[in-house]
Amino acid sequence: MSGIDLRIKKLFNGKKNIVLSAIDHVIMYGDQQGLEDSRKAIINCLDTDALLLSRFSLKRNWDLFAGKNKSMPVVRINWSAAYYYPLNYQKGYTEIATMVDEAVESGAELVISSLFLENNDQEMETKNIKLFSEVVRQKEKLGIPLIGECYVVEHIGLTPDLLHKKVKRVSRIMAELGADMVKIFYTDNFTEIVNNTPVPVFSIGAEKLNTDLDVLKKAYNTINAGAKGIVFGRNIFMANNPGKIIAALNDVINSNLKPEDAIKKYDLI
Repeated sequence: MSGIDLRIKKLFNGKKNIVLSAIDHVIMYGDQQGLEDSRKAIINCLDTDALLLSRFSLKRNWDLFAGKNKSMPVVRINWSAAYYYPLNYQKGYTEIATMVDEAVESGAELVISSLFLENNDQEMETKNIKLFSEVVRQKEKLGIPLIGECYVVEHIGLTPDLLHKKVKRVSRIMAELGADMVKIFYTDNFTEIVNNTPVPVFSIGAEKLNTDLDVLKKAYNTINAGAKGIVFGRNIFMANNPGKIIAALNDVINSNLKPEDAIKKYDLI
């Protein structure tokens, strides 16, 4: 058993499927409703199994993670131009913003890094592969699990079939390059992606969904398609009652509680 195996075992903590949240948005574009007070946002998400955040957010708020059964901190490694929404950038020019050993120094137990491909820029994408592979080398030396992230910036303009095919390709590439888990878009044929990806798959919320029921339905469909968990950011930290939605998500993905029944149980919308 390696340090990576140990930390993944700790992440799942005997659960079949897990709930992760994310407040790392502000490292990319600096302004996100619901994250004005990062400490408050962290507190709202501490009942999740893991929480994605920046290195310095973790350093400023380390004490919140020190209690029993609190979220495992996952530090973001990369910064990518495609995430800089205020200027509507589309290409995934990427740099390593935090080295894995720096993330570990801050208290991270896992790290996350994106891989942007298929932007019609072969030179940029080759560099992105080099950077992702460097992150893999660093995390292997330190025994830290890596969540590979496939975020399709242009997803709104793609047909469901094109989105599915891209996510399927990039997910497998990340796994073959050394990602221990992958965080990806949910697609219409998600089971095919899960079957093509030899590591645990988590789906993302992507946009803020309209109701708690929509959030629970997405989680329910994801798990029934073979995912091992969900990574919801705004759909948790911007919820009217984050604690209730986290509890409901756990019931839906681990006890097979129907979303409609979870809404009634937790008095959600």
